[in-house]
Amino acid sequence: MGGAWAALVVTAAVGMAASERTPAELLIALTGFLVDHPLGPAWFVLACLVRPFTGFPAVVITAIAGNLYGPWFGLALVLVGVNGGTLLAYGLARWLGAGVGRRALGHPRLRGVTGLLRRNAFTAVMTLRLAGAPYDGVSFLAGVLRLRPAPFLLGTALGTLPAIVTFLLFGASVGSLAALAEGRWPSLEPWGLGASLVLLAAGLLVSRWVRKRHVATDSAPG
Repeated sequence: MGGAWAALVVTAAVGMAASERTPAELLIALTGFLVDHPLGPAWFVLACLVRPFTGFPAVVITAIAGNLYGPWFGLALVLVGVNGGTLLAYGLARWLGAGVGRRALGHPRLRGVTGLLRRNAFTAVMTLRLAGAPYDGVSFLAGVLRLRPAPFLLGTALGTLPAIVTFLLFGASVGSLAALAEGRWPSLEPWGLGASLVLLAAGLLVSRWVRKRHVATDSAPG
């Protein structure tokens, strides 16, 4: 992941030197390409697909989708790209096999989680997603455990949908990034920002309730 970020920084630096543009102007050019070029959405989906291997936060790329493409088209792109990237991360971990993660699987803090995933993959994955567990960590762990793809994907899709809608609305509420090139902050639309904040608060409450219920279930006598 560190190598990917280093390559990105070097590429950006070379691009700025060659084009004699400021970072803000490069950002505006990139967003313009993603929105206006016929292949822009395809490149955005590709970025979503490789995201798990770069460490770039899924919530940030979701908010970017809302800002660039609006809540509805952005939702379609995120569902394809982010879930596709999740499947790639799961598939890579599954292909590498349990031997790579054997020491990690034996860690005391993971034993309860791995037990839940093996007993009921769909419920456990959805619960971990709702509880805000490390997004890509769950994907890699599910692959190492060789969970069946269908319950893993369905649990991921349902468990992450509230967060996806929340950050899509937040991104859609932020005005055009072109304001950055003029030295101004983008405007905010109250309706989208308010809706995203309400959903974020609701999501945090649900996450807290799910974590408490998970702890209570784990500590219950068998």
